[in-house]
Amino acid sequence: MSRFKAIEDVWAFLNDIPMFQKSGFSAVNFSLGNIREFCSELGNPHLDFPVIHVAGTNGKGTTCYMLEKIYQDAGYKTGLFTSPHLLRYNERVRVGGEEISDESMLEFFQISDELFDKIGLSYFEISTALAFWHFSKQEIELAFIETGLGGRFDSTNIVDPEISVITSIGLDHQNILGNTVEEIALEKSGIIKTNKPLVIGNVEGKAVRVIEREAQKKQVKITYADALEPKWEKGIVSFKTLGVNIPTPLKESVNRWNVACAWQVCKLLTSLFPVSDEAFIQSIKTFPGAPGRFEKLHPHYDWYFSGSHNIQALDASLEAVREITPLKDAVLIFSAMKDKLSSDMLNRLKPFKMRYFVEQEGERAAKMKDVASALEVILMDKKNAQIILKELKTELVIFAGSFYFYPIVKRWITKVQ
Repeated sequence: MSRFKAIEDVWAFLNDIPMFQKSGFSAVNFSLGNIREFCSELGNPHLDFPVIHVAGTNGKGTTCYMLEKIYQDAGYKTGLFTSPHLLRYNERVRVGGEEISDESMLEFFQISDELFDKIGLSYFEISTALAFWHFSKQEIELAFIETGLGGRFDSTNIVDPEISVITSIGLDHQNILGNTVEEIALEKSGIIKTNKPLVIGNVEGKAVRVIEREAQKKQVKITYADALEPKWEKGIVSFKTLGVNIPTPLKESVNRWNVACAWQVCKLLTSLFPVSDEAFIQSIKTFPGAPGRFEKLHPHYDWYFSGSHNIQALDASLEAVREITPLKDAVLIFSAMKDKLSSDMLNRLKPFKMRYFVEQEGERAAKMKDVASALEVILMDKKNAQIILKELKTELVIFAGSFYFYPIVKRWITKVQ
């Protein structure tokens, strides 16, 4: 008899597994052996549908959400796998824009019950296997799979993609992926598959040379996003080489690269899954952005959440703030993981007129003492959050830092009238 009788048993099981959010390095499995064996026992569901596999330091999630919308609008049955989840676990796995139901999750865990004892999977590996199983069962036409961490040993890397995409390379997770952009580029390049096309986004210098070298070894044709010469002007993305202009509701100029990556993917997929230029442009015009990426949080107040958890992402967010108002006129409320904090990051936050810091739970979370020596901040917590937020109703407020901060912010904001 299965130990999973109700969805509550699933949540209890998952909560007992170390998560990267709280445990960091120790929650990661640097081998594809277990996930391969597990999926083999399930009948290799990851080989039942075409995949676009997307890696990158920043932009990979947004690009996946963007592609999901384009192909869904075009009438295809899509699957989307992303991480981390922001509010609930089910967000990680979507078919046709709908999150996986508790009933489907329970079925997967009941089917896999004995396998969990036979093959030990990490938290992320379980999420990956669940997505593959669900997509196969739902008979999707096309899946967009975001890597979790790196690429080479990421549990998603057992797929055989139609196209691989590397959106950007920056310094992030150095304790796991390497201390230089070249080392990180090499890890991300692990998703490149022999004779399968590769799209490269906002990558240059030493990092792009590493990727090109790995692609050459595997006889891979590279398509570059910068061949389109993507430009940004107050929400309008233009491809200079094509004379194409695409209005968007997006706020961050870095999105020109995500749109360019999506365009190149669509062109490469034309023979299998055609999408017209007009349909592409219409989808991007109505694309609200990925959750937590400079997302407007309140209908009446200028409050935004930006999951800017590394320098590259933070710079993009600060540029977006400056397009609205000078930093000296904006308020910052931020939270971060300890391993993401750096003097460079904290220095960038100094121009805000007011800065609040929120401590999260868990070993990885930065605490007040990690920040206060370098930056003047006011501690904000559940005791004073409502008082502070009421005082900030007329201000431009940026909630920034870790994606794990998102559910805390959402809870607080629902209480603000």
